[in-house]
Amino acid sequence: MPMTSPSAHMPDRAQRPHGPIGPEEERTIAQLVAVLYREGRLVSAVRLLRGLTSLRPENGAYWSALGGVLTRMERYEEALPILSLAIHLRPRDIAAYVNRAECHLALGHVRAAAADLDRAMALDPDGHHPDAHRARCMAFSAYRFFEAAHQAGLDTIPVELDATGTVPKNG
Repeated sequence: MPMTSPSAHMPDRAQRPHGPIGPEEERTIAQLVAVLYREGRLVSAVRLLRGLTSLRPENGAYWSALGGVLTRMERYEEALPILSLAIHLRPRDIAAYVNRAECHLALGHVRAAAADLDRAMALDPDGHHPDAHRARCMAFSAYRFFEAAHQAGLDTIPVELDATGTVPKNG
């Protein structure tokens, strides 16, 4: 009697109701991403998250995680639009706001960073969420930095502007 493998009787993965992978496999991949992140294996985490975002583009948590990993890797310009999409999909995602604020600060977008930190803190008025705590720490640190710059007179350095009223990039 010929033997057949169990998979011969299963529908093709592409014909499954949940797409190429099922919910259990998806959870396993997400758990692996968390392990890779904790171990500092960020390139592998990004690869898996890119796969998850391709499979489930409507899942804001995957976009937020991808943006968070890219932020940790200091790939700020790449992380910004990903975190913006995460916020669009999940407007109450405190971690996405804080990571996007970090990107904005690193790129010198101070007002945008302040707006994201304000929103993150507003989403946690009781101060219990760890990411909102991180937002408060970042906001306080930025405040201290700008206060020290002001006291040192660094905010009064004359700057020549170009014809459009902006600081020339080469100057």
